[in-house]
Amino acid sequence: MISSVEGRVCKTMLILSDLALVHLGYLIAYSILYNSFIHAQYINIAPWISGMFFLIFYLFNLYTDWKRTNFRQIVYTIVLSIGIFTILTIGAANFYSHSIFSLKAVMLAFVVQTILLIVSRFSIWQTARTIYGKKKVLIIAENEKIGLFLADKVLSHNKGWFIISSFLTLSKNHKLHNRLKETDIVLISPTIEKKQKSELIGLCNEHGKEVLIVPELFEIFVQGSGVQQVDDMLVFSIRPAKFSLIQRAVKRGFDLMAATILLMIASPIIIFLWILIPLTSRGPALFKQERIGRDEEPYQIYKFRSMVQDAEKNTGPILATVDDPRVTRIGRMIRSTRLDELPQLFNVLKGEMSLVGPRPERKFFIDQFTQEVTNYTQRLTVKPGVTGLAQVMAKYNTTVEDKLRFDLMYIRHYSLTLDIKIFLQTIRVMIQREQAEGVEEKNEQREEQLLQLLRENKAVGQ
Repeated sequence: MISSVEGRVCKTMLILSDLALVHLGYLIAYSILYNSFIHAQYINIAPWISGMFFLIFYLFNLYTDWKRTNFRQIVYTIVLSIGIFTILTIGAANFYSHSIFSLKAVMLAFVVQTILLIVSRFSIWQTARTIYGKKKVLIIAENEKIGLFLADKVLSHNKGWFIISSFLTLSKNHKLHNRLKETDIVLISPTIEKKQKSELIGLCNEHGKEVLIVPELFEIFVQGSGVQQVDDMLVFSIRPAKFSLIQRAVKRGFDLMAATILLMIASPIIIFLWILIPLTSRGPALFKQERIGRDEEPYQIYKFRSMVQDAEKNTGPILATVDDPRVTRIGRMIRSTRLDELPQLFNVLKGEMSLVGPRPERKFFIDQFTQEVTNYTQRLTVKPGVTGLAQVMAKYNTTVEDKLRFDLMYIRHYSLTLDIKIFLQTIRVMIQREQAEGVEEKNEQREEQLLQLLRENKAVGQ
């Protein structure tokens, strides 16, 4: 396993390499267009370019755990990040009358920088795979069905980095000592009881193996808690899952500024959809519905209508599904790109919502989820958001409990930087147009395919 010092050195080298390639991209573009070296004035603005570029790449997680990322995802993120960087460069050049950057030079630099960075990252990615190799994962689950579910998660998310070397059910845990000798990482099912999970983690620690676990909801509350001593007892001091007065003031200021700017930028799109939606399906452009906000206060949420009018007239409240027949043709497009959420910026200005936070739900579903999921109402201690951590990290078919984990993580670790980061990640999600992978495929077919794959890797039946 890579050490923390070695990791920091590698990350620093990666940042310096990226910055060098960005500046090289400008140099090459300028040389091609003007057959000369770049203007001397570039030296004065190079630090600003470096800072802006680093901030964008940092916010898009291009320096965070990249060694376990699908390379296709890295390419997507690089293209998007360089695109945003280029747009900001063009905008800055238009405000500066003596800019050395022409539109042609910036656009050519975009192409050159994208190629250089993708080639560089691919070389580093392949080198890392060669040095560290694929990690062998042992999955420990209660039964085969849960094991297959976890194997699907591992194989679909970390393509090229993880292989399932074996998986054990609890009935075969007497084989664990031998299996640990031939594995690198142990993934423990979240359904295993706490006592057994604690014993498994201790055993893995003795063997020097990395452990992956899905945290219990209460464990998220413990994160970042203070350590105290009561007589001879060690205790954790867990603060309430609410924002402080200063945090709320900072967040409100950011919401007002960001919502105003976004409404100005998005006004042509809002006007266009306001006209287009009634022309393509019967009913108004705007859709209003009661949602539950902070401290369980009801309010009216605004959205662009993406379904047929009176979609729940015969069914009552139901959640949307993949290929839902109630969704209109235009609605499918604006839902996949999140454009249907734009009117919620007015909810933000009114103070009913925040730009970032847990997504709001109807009372019907909140009552249902509260019965099914422990601590679900904890997400109601803050304002709901237009976007949130669950929206940029989870998938369409992510369970309610897993989305709640992301919401609670957001509340526990809130900062203005995190809000900005989630907002920028939302742009990536909008451009990539989220796909519900595997939702339409029959579970039986998917399980059989996984069983065959695991048998080929000799992970089953040992």
